[in-house]
Amino acid sequence: MNKAGIELAVVNVESLRTFTEDALKKSGLNEENARLVGDVLVEADLRGVHSHGVQNLPRWARGFLKGHLKTEVESQPVEDGVVSVIDGQGSLGVIASNIAMDLAIEKAKKYGVGFVGVKNSSHFGPAAYYTMKALDHNQIGFCTTNSPAVMAPWGGKEALLGNNPFSYAIPAREEPPIVLDAACSVSARGRIRMMARENEVLPEGWAITKDGEPTTDPREAIEGTVLPFGGHKGYGLAVINEILSAALTGALFSFEVGEISSGPAESELQKHEQAAWGVGHLFGAIDINRFGNGQQFQERVAYLIRTIRESEKAMGSERILLPGELEAQLKTERQEHGIPLKDSTIDLINTFAVEELGMERLESYFKMAEK
Repeated sequence: MNKAGIELAVVNVESLRTFTEDALKKSGLNEENARLVGDVLVEADLRGVHSHGVQNLPRWARGFLKGHLKTEVESQPVEDGVVSVIDGQGSLGVIASNIAMDLAIEKAKKYGVGFVGVKNSSHFGPAAYYTMKALDHNQIGFCTTNSPAVMAPWGGKEALLGNNPFSYAIPAREEPPIVLDAACSVSARGRIRMMARENEVLPEGWAITKDGEPTTDPREAIEGTVLPFGGHKGYGLAVINEILSAALTGALFSFEVGEISSGPAESELQKHEQAAWGVGHLFGAIDINRFGNGQQFQERVAYLIRTIRESEKAMGSERILLPGELEAQLKTERQEHGIPLKDSTIDLINTFAVEELGMERLESYFKMAEK
C-alpha cells in the first residue's frame, strides 16, 4: 500500500512482458508487432509513466479485436531527401511511429538531420520511447503528436486541442541523457482515468467540467476537458504541436477526430476501445557530429548537468533532478525488483485477458517464471 492508501503489487518484469505480448498476439498482432507494442507498454511502467503503461492494454487490444485498428503498416514512406511521410493506414500509432523514428535516424546519419511525418495514425504511447532510440546513434531525438480533443484553449471551455505531448532526448556522455517527455496539459488524461478508478480527488487547476467549471472530480474531468500547463504558455505550445503533427503531415486536427469516448465516464474506464483516430506525429533526429565535435558537445552537456545538479538547493530540497533522471533511476530499480502496479490496474488487465481473450490470469505467469 502506498502513502495514499492505494493497494499495490510488485510485478515481475518478464512475466508482465510475456503476458502482455501473449494478449496482443491473441488480439491479432504478429509476433514482431506484439513484441514492439508490449515493449512500449512495459517500458512506460518501468519508467513510472503508468498513465501510458499496461493499463492501456485492454483499450489497444480491443481496437485490434474489433477491427478498428489495422495490425500492420503496409504502405511505403514517401521519400524526399531529409524528409519522409508515412501513412499509418489506421494502425496503432506505435507501429508506424517505430518505423518513422528509425527512418529519421537513418536520414540523420546520411544527411545530418532527418524528419519523418506520420498521418492516419492513433495513440503512440510515451513519446520518449521514440526519441531515446536516437541516443545510441549519438543523435538528438525529437517527436510530437496531436490527439483527440481533450483540452480547451486558454480562456475557453470547449475541447478543441489534444494534450499534444512532445519529447527530446539528448546524449550526455558519462552522464544520464537528458530526456524530456511532457504533455501540454497539466496531467495526461490516462492518469485521470487511473485516478477515477481509485476514486481519488484531482488537484485544483487540472480540469474543468463540460460546463466550464473547475472540478476536482476525475469523472467530471473525463466528461469535461483538461487544462494546459502554465496557462497561456502550455496552450500556445499545444497549438504549435498541433500544427507540426497535423497540418504539416496531412493528418486530422484534434477537433476533427470526433468523440474520444462513445459513452459516459464509467463506460470509458471499463470498456473503452482504441479507435483509428487519424491523427499525426512528427519525428526528428539530429546528428550532433555534423555540428562540429560531437564528443565535445556531449562533454558540454555533461558539464551543464553537473553544474545544475551541484548548484545550491532551495530550502527543503534534497536534490536537483535533470529531465528524465528520475525515470531512468526507476527503470534500473524496477528491472531488478519488479514493477509496482495498482491492484485496480492488475484487475483491469486480468478481467480483459480472462473474459475477452480466454487467457490465464497474470498471476499464473509469475508461477511459470518461478519454475
